[in-house]
Amino acid sequence: MAELKFRRIEISDGKTAREYLAKSNFRGCEYTFGNNFVWRNVYNNEICFAEGFYFIKNGIGGKTRFIYPVGNGDMKTAVGLLEEYCAENNIPLIMYANKETAQRLTETYHAKAVFNRDISDYVYLAEDLENLAGKKYHGKRNHLNRFYENDWSFEPLTADNIGECRAMNDRWRSENICEMSDAAESKREELCIVECSFKHYDELGYTGGVLRVNGEVQAFTFGERSSEDCFVVHVEKALREFQGAYTAVNREFVKSLGGKYKYINREEDTGSEGLRKAKLSYHPVFLEEKFVITF
Repeated sequence: MAELKFRRIEISDGKTAREYLAKSNFRGCEYTFGNNFVWRNVYNNEICFAEGFYFIKNGIGGKTRFIYPVGNGDMKTAVGLLEEYCAENNIPLIMYANKETAQRLTETYHAKAVFNRDISDYVYLAEDLENLAGKKYHGKRNHLNRFYENDWSFEPLTADNIGECRAMNDRWRSENICEMSDAAESKREELCIVECSFKHYDELGYTGGVLRVNGEVQAFTFGERSSEDCFVVHVEKALREFQGAYTAVNREFVKSLGGKYKYINREEDTGSEGLRKAKLSYHPVFLEEKFVITF
């Protein structure tokens, strides 16, 4: 078998990585090249292509973790390569995987799988987010109606309006980041992620949308395909000035996708109670459950 040689992920890896990602067709947000690339500095992401697989390694606080590799090779070959790599580097083999893969791994190996709620993705029916029908979305429709009273418009996010979105992102920072708050560091990281995404927007193949009121950008969002039936929303931001801006940009963006995807993945809540409440308020159809596998 080949030896795994991990290296820093580069924007030029996008084409090859997407070919491997498409073969596995996983819905999780970590199975998108954009996620792997823009978070590379925060999570110390490194990659390797070997034996028909795309391997992803990350590490925070000196702890190394692997995402279950994607491709069309044999699972035992992939795990064997990771076992050899970990043995050579004197580190434990710890892997993130979805529920189905976690079950396969624990049935095949002497491994333990532990469910991690904080990193599990919220997945919604696209038609639910577009129509907001029924009693459970009554509050969302009220927010929308208030927003739609304004002189608003929606358009694709492109190179022509990224500059305006950057300016809006700066305003968002002044509204949302208190330097003394516990969440300030994670919000600053998120701002860096947004800027990196804007810098490489076309190369990353993102699809996004921009919401305006009186001609000025009040919200933007963008993401990318993870599987044939699922689109992942990586970023969604809105200013506070107009009630219902978040609800409106969410709905208008899903509408703009034109029914191409059955599911919309709005990523995890990272254990934040505020994020969890917000994501649950849109009534996910299921969680893309993530497990930590220890070998």
